Amino acid sequence: MFDHIYQDSVEESGTHLRLALKQIARHQLPYNPICYAVWYEYATGRNEALNLDIKTLEERNTQIGYDTILKFFRSYIADEQSQLAEIKTTEFKTILGEITRHLGSSGRQIDKNGANVESFSGRLVNENTAEEVRKISKGILSETKSIIHQSNSLKQEMDDTITEIDALKKELEGVKRAAKTDMLTGLLNRRGLDEAMARTLDYVNKNQIPLTIIIADIDHFKQVNDTHGHLIGDNVLRMLAKLLKEHIEAKDIAARFGGEEFILILPETALKEAFVLAEKIRLSLKGRRWINKNTGQPIGAITISLGVAEYQAGESLPDLIERADNALYQAKDTGRNKTVTELDIETA
Repeated sequence: MFDHIYQDSVEESGTHLRLALKQIARHQLPYNPICYAVWYEYATGRNEALNLDIKTLEERNTQIGYDTILKFFRSYIADEQSQLAEIKTTEFKTILGEITRHLGSSGRQIDKNGANVESFSGRLVNENTAEEVRKISKGILSETKSIIHQSNSLKQEMDDTITEIDALKKELEGVKRAAKTDMLTGLLNRRGLDEAMARTLDYVNKNQIPLTIIIADIDHFKQVNDTHGHLIGDNVLRMLAKLLKEHIEAKDIAARFGGEEFILILPETALKEAFVLAEKIRLSLKGRRWINKNTGQPIGAITISLGVAEYQAGESLPDLIERADNALYQAKDTGRNKTVTELDIETA
C-alpha cells in the first residue's frame, strides 16, 4: 500500500510530476491537490488497482472527469491514509516490544552481576589471606565492569530507540492528521469531524454548556463550476474555508461536510450567538468581489445559505444535524443568501 510513501529521488519525482500534469491537462481537470495526488499515484505505477481502473477507462477513450477523480481519491488515496496510520502504529508497537526485550535482557544480566558482587562481598568478610582477597577483589571488579558495560550498552540502545520513536511519532502524527483533513481546504474531513464532535459532545454534556452547529452551503455552486471551471470552484471552496477559520475561535471546529457544504461546531455558544456569527460570515462573503485571474472577468458575488441548530441534552448527533439541515433547506427554499435557525422553521 503506502509503505513506499513516495521515497522517490528528485529525478524520479520530476518524471512522475510531468506525467501527472500531462494527464491532468489531457482530461481537462483542475490543477488542484486532489488531482495531483491521484495522477501522481498513477504515475508511480505502484497502485495496481488504481492504474487498472484508469487504463480501462482510457482504453474506452473515456474522458476522466472530476467526479471520477474524487471517487479514485476516496478509494485509493484517502482511505489508504488510514491504512498507513495502522501500519505506522504497528511499527510503533514493534519498537516498544524491542524496548521491553532490551530492558528485560539487560536487567536480568545486571541482576546476575549484582548477585555475584554480593556473593564475592560475603566471601571477602571471611577471608584473611592476601591471595584470596586478591581473587575476590578481581571478581568484584570484573562483575562491576560487566554491570557498567551492560548499563552503557542499554543506554546506547535506548538512545537509538528513542531517536527512532521520535521520528516515527512525528510521521505517525502527520499521517493521522492527513487522514482526518480535507486536502483541498485544509479543514477537517468527515472522519476528522466525527472524532472531534464525539470529544466535543462529551465535554458539553459533562460541563452542561450550550453547543450550536451551523451548516453552510454555497449557493448555485454547480453554476460556478459549469461557468468558470473547477479550478475557480476549488478556489471558492478554499476561500470560504479560510473565511470560516477567520471568524471562529480556538475552541470551535470547522469542517468540510461534503461537496460545497461546510459545518461549524460551536461549544459554549447559544443559538442567538451562533445566528449572529452566521450572519457575519454570510455578509463578509457577500461583500467580496471575485475575479477570474486568468481572464480578468468578474465572477460576481458568491453567497451562502446557512442553517443553525442548538444541541439538546441527550440527543443523537444525526438528529442535531438533521435540524440544522432542515433550517438550511428552508434558507435555500426561501431565496438563498440567508441564515435560518431551527426556531424560524417552527414559527414559519
